[in-house]
Amino acid sequence: MNTLKFEKLLVCLDLTEMDDYLMRYARFLADTFQSTVVKFIHVMDSYEYPEELSELFSDDKVNSLKESITEDLSERMNALFDGSAVQPELVLEEGHTIEHIVRHADKNKIDLTVLGKKIDFEGKGGVGKKIIGLIPGTVLLVTETSPLHFNKILVRTNFAQPSVVALQAAAYLKEQGAAESYELHHVYKLPYNYFPVVDSKNMQKVKARLSPVIEKSYRRFIEKFKVSTDIPFAFSVNAKGDEAQSIYDYAKKNSFDLVISGTSMKSSFAMLITDSVSEKLADEDKNVPLMIVKDQKKFTSFFSALFN
Repeated sequence: MNTLKFEKLLVCLDLTEMDDYLMRYARFLADTFQSTVVKFIHVMDSYEYPEELSELFSDDKVNSLKESITEDLSERMNALFDGSAVQPELVLEEGHTIEHIVRHADKNKIDLTVLGKKIDFEGKGGVGKKIIGLIPGTVLLVTETSPLHFNKILVRTNFAQPSVVALQAAAYLKEQGAAESYELHHVYKLPYNYFPVVDSKNMQKVKARLSPVIEKSYRRFIEKFKVSTDIPFAFSVNAKGDEAQSIYDYAKKNSFDLVISGTSMKSSFAMLITDSVSEKLADEDKNVPLMIVKDQKKFTSFFSALFN
């Protein structure tokens, strides 16, 4: 049974040009998923100033800055949500950005956290990669060029449980009318010592030889997890061991609007670290939107113990 839902959204702002796009994207998400809570959060850096500069950074001036930021963001936010069924909320905090966002997401049981991944806009949006492994719920990274739809979805599979969670997310998006289709994709990584002898000329031969092996693994996967055989499946071969690059190249070549990657952790400590493929897919140079889906129950229980 698919229990995934995106009723509570948290959108992270950083006072750059990206904010306007993220606000428009949040409106699209809220309308699509009929979200009941939409929170925009910005975390101001806090500093300890030398005593001789204290007058320049008095509490009154800091409060005035907060009021100015609140007024500006609220005006833009409310304008974009005019006529919406949900009233957005602005959260302005001061301190360590990652800590505040993670705590807020956990405390408010956020279903989907949205982060910007900049391509041409100023700044690199470095918080995104650092935070994806810490957020207890689903994370969506979008660029300023991301379309306001998920017509074609590519679901990464390694034939394990996380792939099922990712498939459930894709099915949910389709059920909500946000997507038209989705496809499973597996990347077979050749042992590194094969790299010197595998080039574009004989890659098709390699794929043909591997096809029965991949098909066998795929069949075991759908039987074990009761996955529908109606879902299209394809695989690619990477001779450099870079699964993320192969997924990205395939997504770009075939005009996918979203990549969904499931992730799981082997221990409580490891829960603080996202798998390397998802992390690489979050790189700024990869401009296909990325959704990282986790086992909500496991992550929620861990973070409750961590922060309480």
